[in-house]
Amino acid sequence: MKRPTFISWEQLKVGLVIVVALVILTIGMVRLGQAANLFSKRYELVAFVPNANGLREGGGVMVAGQLAGTIREIEFLEPDADTARNLRLVLAVDERMQEQIRTNSSVRIRTQGLLGDKVLDINPGTPTEALLQPGDTLSLQPSLDYEAVIAQASEAVDDVVTLAGDLKSITGGIVAGEGTI
Repeated sequence: MKRPTFISWEQLKVGLVIVVALVILTIGMVRLGQAANLFSKRYELVAFVPNANGLREGGGVMVAGQLAGTIREIEFLEPDADTARNLRLVLAVDERMQEQIRTNSSVRIRTQGLLGDKVLDINPGTPTEALLQPGDTLSLQPSLDYEAVIAQASEAVDDVVTLAGDLKSITGGIVAGEGTI
């Protein structure tokens, strides 16, 4: 049986819906890629850290607080006497940020948001210093350890509770007429 050579209105409507859906999908992919910097050229930098508590591959890399790349790889190094260099991080940073990252730039691990997501934040260098080239190493700046702060705060609360108990016994004695007062 021979097929008709003309296109029916129903077939044309289905074809138009498919074409419009593909156009919307393409525009959405391009916009998402631009927002997440998926299509930008990147270059690699290296940082050595003692521990990567909370960091993960694919995690964010910031330059002056703005998203500029991702952590491409976290690699364990051979155990040695240098405890400041237990892990090697390979960072993929947007090439357009290369002008900001200089030899006096440093990187630190910081917390992003209330949930405690960890990111690497690179401090921009001064224009008088040379640019870091692909494969160069960033120096690590010490960062605030929130777990240590919470432990110290817990000890302080315990001391306040003990002090309040002592103060209660002293004032109870005064009210009862005990002591030199």
